[in-house]
Amino acid sequence: MPRVNDVLQHLDGDQKQAQKRLCDLLSIPSVSTDPTYSANLRKAAHWIADQLVEMGMNGVVHETAGHPVVMGQSDDIPDAPTVLYYGHYDVQPPDPIDAWTTPPFEPTIRNNAVYARGASDDKGQVCCILEAMRAWQQVHGKLPINVKIIIEGEEEIGSANLPAFIQEHKNELAADVVVISDTTMWDDSTVAITYGLRGLLYFDLKLHGPSRDLHSGMYGGILANPASLITRVLGKLLDDNNHITIAGFYDDVLALTDDERSRWVQLGFDQVQYLGDVGVNTPFGEAGFETLERKWVRPSCDVNGLYGGYMGQGAKTVIPSFAGAKVSFRLAANQDPQKIADQFHAWINSHDVGGCRWEITEHGRANPVIVPIDSPHLAAASCAIEKASGKPPVLVREGATIPIVTDFKSILGIDSLLVGFGLVDDCIHSPNEKFNLDCFRLGCRSHAVMLQQFA
Repeated sequence: MPRVNDVLQHLDGDQKQAQKRLCDLLSIPSVSTDPTYSANLRKAAHWIADQLVEMGMNGVVHETAGHPVVMGQSDDIPDAPTVLYYGHYDVQPPDPIDAWTTPPFEPTIRNNAVYARGASDDKGQVCCILEAMRAWQQVHGKLPINVKIIIEGEEEIGSANLPAFIQEHKNELAADVVVISDTTMWDDSTVAITYGLRGLLYFDLKLHGPSRDLHSGMYGGILANPASLITRVLGKLLDDNNHITIAGFYDDVLALTDDERSRWVQLGFDQVQYLGDVGVNTPFGEAGFETLERKWVRPSCDVNGLYGGYMGQGAKTVIPSFAGAKVSFRLAANQDPQKIADQFHAWINSHDVGGCRWEITEHGRANPVIVPIDSPHLAAASCAIEKASGKPPVLVREGATIPIVTDFKSILGIDSLLVGFGLVDDCIHSPNEKFNLDCFRLGCRSHAVMLQQFA
């Protein structure tokens, strides 16, 4: 079998060029939620496809009802395993622009990190995979296993068109396992393999009242104020113990096992540092559970935004015609998004809102995920990471959501291996997003060794 050490040596010698390629991708403003960026999303897709072709794969850009999907495949090696790599090239909006130290789409290297929107989520991590494959091709002329790759442009808006695309290309995407790099390391020197993700359910609520905004001196106190009532209702979502009050909400939650609890204690999680990094010094959440359990195992509910009425400078005494709120649920293992959605609708409609009218729009859902921790692919990845980093990885769950993982399981019948190289302070979805260059190097090296270990 070709030597992986030669590949690692090549990667180390090519880091400057690898960083330049990463910055080239980061400079493309591929914001998927804003239609004005559609041309840039197509530009990013073609950039990735060109990279695949350059490294000897048949990179192809496929159109969808939304943003394009990039697919690639290496030459077929008889009797070798097949690994499907997944990532996304779309990014979150950069707002608020004024909070960035340097422009979000002008990648800047400082403090041993590259700063740009998408640096960690997920362009930097996608480039780790691409650079590992590029190095194998340049050193040995081929990859040690069969590789398929799918990079989408709608992950940040719920991957609405990807399940149908996977179904349509089911035979082309057949593989033994999916590898995804879109998660974080445990700390800046310890790689984490994530075996569990929470699900997601997201709603936009509007409570409609009078036919127009009204003068509060003329109408205040004689009719229902949508802004007052929506906050009253939402305030009842959690009780004094921070338990979600929706009837039956916790019925299907899968409890933490004793084995998991024992392993997590050994992680040495420092909640003071974790919360301190975001300027908080008091843990808060569901009573009876530790911070890691609340983050990884328990469901949660959050009001993500409130709007309506007068929101400009100074005062304007109005009763708004409507008020709105963005409300999301993170779902624990074994919870069904449809069941929770039905329960939430029933709960919302059970409240007296003084004759106002609800308008409820769902903006996305995803099932929670638990993958086996005793698979040969996870064992191979663990060996590779230890060789690349000098330390064995840790097994963790994550509180976030990657919707497509459940679709890979249900459509292709394969589990996903989540190996991330981001850091918790990378400011993903926030101003000044970054990707540490040591993590970038480690990601490239780890994926290079994983290719051999899978073989």
